[in-house]
Amino acid sequence: MAQAELQESTSVLLIRDDDPLCVETAILTADSSVFRYILEECGFEEEDMTDFSSNAVGVFVTLLRDKKMVDIEDGLFREINKLSVAFRIGWLQADCRMWIERKIMAVKSLEDRAYVFNESYYVLKRLGKSEYMEMFVNEFGGSADSIMFISGYLDDFDNLETDMLYPLLQLAGSNFEVILDTLTKSVATNPGLGKNAMLVLQNISMWCFQADWERWSDLFNKITELPEITMPDFRIISKLQNMAWQEAKSDDNKEREASQTVVYDRNKTIGLISTCATLENIVKTVSAKETDSMWDVVMATCHVLSKYTPRQEEMDQFIPNLERLCQEKQMQRVPRQCIDMMIPVLKHSTEDNAEKLISLLTSIRQSKVLSSSHRENVVIKRYAE
Repeated sequence: MAQAELQESTSVLLIRDDDPLCVETAILTADSSVFRYILEECGFEEEDMTDFSSNAVGVFVTLLRDKKMVDIEDGLFREINKLSVAFRIGWLQADCRMWIERKIMAVKSLEDRAYVFNESYYVLKRLGKSEYMEMFVNEFGGSADSIMFISGYLDDFDNLETDMLYPLLQLAGSNFEVILDTLTKSVATNPGLGKNAMLVLQNISMWCFQADWERWSDLFNKITELPEITMPDFRIISKLQNMAWQEAKSDDNKEREASQTVVYDRNKTIGLISTCATLENIVKTVSAKETDSMWDVVMATCHVLSKYTPRQEEMDQFIPNLERLCQEKQMQRVPRQCIDMMIPVLKHSTEDNAEKLISLLTSIRQSKVLSSSHRENVVIKRYAE
């Protein structure tokens, strides 16, 4: 009888590379809804713990028995934290959080910082919890010594996990030079624009461009000259370059009159592009005053010719119709520099209508009615006011 009661009150944990561990069931189920479901509701007598080291499981059982977190070894923390999440032990999850917080506050060396960053990133990526990384960024983000730390991860920028770029950007803070140096190196060593470079460019704070616009401008120009840049990437970079230019030059343009200003609304342009399937559609859109910017027309033209081959008659009438409408409606002309960046890329394109698009863009550039050499009278904003 006593033997039967003993068997009913214990459960078996299967351990990797070790003998099974017998544990009082009450210790496992006291604070874990997962253990209660497995051992009590489902009636299983054992649980497979072979995903974890035998040392980690032993410490885990001790923590459950004592109901308090001890100063565990650094090498065990990741597994203990995973166990607390996997078996939904609330107090242990809270204690793990305090444990890593104390580690963050006690950082004295780059090795210490790397340890807590890697643990925080693991929790962010594998367990879906951002609070560790938020604590880390709040403590070290933007600090003067963060450049050396960030640089260690950015050395292999092109092969870096994309998810890691977000916290690294946050850590960089106002130290944009390390990001600019990394992007410059990536562009110089790749034939096309990598996914990591594109992500950084789309997420970096616009104010960074103000500090060293000449270097940023040089970087953008080198990107547009990449031999294997794709058309979608080129369009994104062109839009970003215009917005970045305006941000960098905003202080100089404050005294300019609004009469020479056009607001570029990305949402409006996307909507315009989606409604145009032919060159005739574009002309009708301009005629209906749905846009007052030749930049919108250029973007719509690129979109149309990526999906549709226009008739020669339609091609011949397109530019004269645009010139007439542009004069009648006093439309904002497109900067010739933008077209100058597009044409070299199109010459390397394998799209069927690349030559037709080059012909139309060249005609737009040559037209004094449709294009302008004064790039400064185009003000780019993220959203229309």
